[in-house]
Amino acid sequence: MPNPTQNSTVTTTRFPEFTASGSPQEIGHAIGEQFRDTITEMSDVLLERFNRSAANPISAQEAESVATAAVPYAEQYLPDAVEELRATAQAARVPFERIMLINARSMLSAPEGCTSVMVGASASETKTGFAGQNWDNDPAMDPFSAVITRRTTGKPAFMNWCQAGVIAYMGFSDAGFGVCMNALNGPSRRSGVGWYFLVRSIYEARSLDEIVDRIGPARRAMTANAAMITPDGPADLEITLDSVKVLRAGEGESLVHTNHCVHQSLSSYNEEHADAIYGQSFERKSRAEELLTQITGSANNSKVSVDDVKSILSDRQGYPTSINRYPNDDPATGWQRSVVSLVVEPDAGRMHVSRGNPGDNPYEQYDLN
Repeated sequence: MPNPTQNSTVTTTRFPEFTASGSPQEIGHAIGEQFRDTITEMSDVLLERFNRSAANPISAQEAESVATAAVPYAEQYLPDAVEELRATAQAARVPFERIMLINARSMLSAPEGCTSVMVGASASETKTGFAGQNWDNDPAMDPFSAVITRRTTGKPAFMNWCQAGVIAYMGFSDAGFGVCMNALNGPSRRSGVGWYFLVRSIYEARSLDEIVDRIGPARRAMTANAAMITPDGPADLEITLDSVKVLRAGEGESLVHTNHCVHQSLSSYNEEHADAIYGQSFERKSRAEELLTQITGSANNSKVSVDDVKSILSDRQGYPTSINRYPNDDPATGWQRSVVSLVVEPDAGRMHVSRGNPGDNPYEQYDLN
């Protein structure tokens, strides 16, 4: 396994790519068969990697209990997704509980961070909206990652950068929705609908109202953030146990989100759950907004390009705890880094992903054909 303090430059800059089509069972079987070795190895090391950054390490028995408790909620919320995962487990020849643990890992509450930028069509140089983020997390997840496209019969097709076996992650759908994700400070519980199942429901929707209607009634297990580009422009969903708060872009048609609550009604969480805010969240948000203003300010009056967002995500002001994050002396998360950086363009049907810190590594383009 790679050492988490390895140099950020990687030898192979493109992730494995795979497309699965058909029923949930057919898609799950294809993914499990294709990534059998990857899923097996990841399920073996996942808990050890989690406990590296957890404030309160948990045992394998506790982790399995969380994963098992999540099953009935997931089955009630998205039965097709659970059917897909059961087929993945069968084809990968691992117990179903291991696949559910991969999908319940965010419910175990280890810290992770991200910086997201959303740009609407009217502010975009290309006249179409897009969104991007850095994924600040465990670099040992790299060899377990791939770009996977699912084409489920009767539902929108979607492409994700993800770890094999995860039901949904960052990416975009052919219904025009791009999804970036940010850990968010707030209450959580170890029972309910897990975060990745909520994200999967976004990809299966065809309107923002449908997304809110799907997520709203669910018994959610945690607080988290979906930074999205939609057919109607940027939209950010701060999702807590009890509410779904929607942030929309103002006149400038752009939004930035990091790892603290922005919606006015949730501002108290920034004090009540201050210990759950991933490092330098306020500083990263301010810096990204500053860089956007330099592009679009009255003196320039310029539109924002995909390359501009790549440049923002590559920014090293405040190194090593910059937007483009590197190993540092933080006792909880200092071994983490910007494992990938990505920009999604749903209208164009493409995604750009750097394998490793952006700037040190190129963005590779992946197309939803």
